[in-house]
Amino acid sequence: GFEMGRKKKDKSLIELANECLKYFRKLTKLGSSSATPIYRLIKAVSSPSKSSYDEAISMCHEGRLMHFEAMAYERCGMFLQQEKHTDVSNEYIATSYWLYTDWGATSKANSMMKTYSFLKGMRRPNQRTRSDASSVMRLANSTGNK
Repeated sequence: GFEMGRKKKDKSLIELANECLKYFRKLTKLGSSSATPIYRLIKAVSSPSKSSYDEAISMCHEGRLMHFEAMAYERCGMFLQQEKHTDVSNEYIATSYWLYTDWGATSKANSMMKTYSFLKGMRRPNQRTRSDASSVMRLANSTGNK
């Protein structure tokens, strides 16, 4: 919704995305633990910032929603790429790639390999565990890129 609506200048897509945001905000206020990470991800996409994506990543991780965590890492990486923070962007995108791979989204991982040439031939330094993925956020936060 939000990204496509902005690119195509299509108000109907933005309106639809806002409806989704309202729906998940309502579920979050009602205490739905599974809706909260999704609400934070949609909110980060609607108003991108590194901190909003980091919050979404953390909540998806805590909720054990690996596929949404992967999407949040990828979207944050894309945002940071636009902001010219290439090194941190690559870390987020690489983490996203490994999460998609771990989740079993082989087609998505292969697509990322074609889109992001730096992933080609890349090896995972150590076998990551689910708890290690959040170390990318801590590393990125320590670099001061916000």
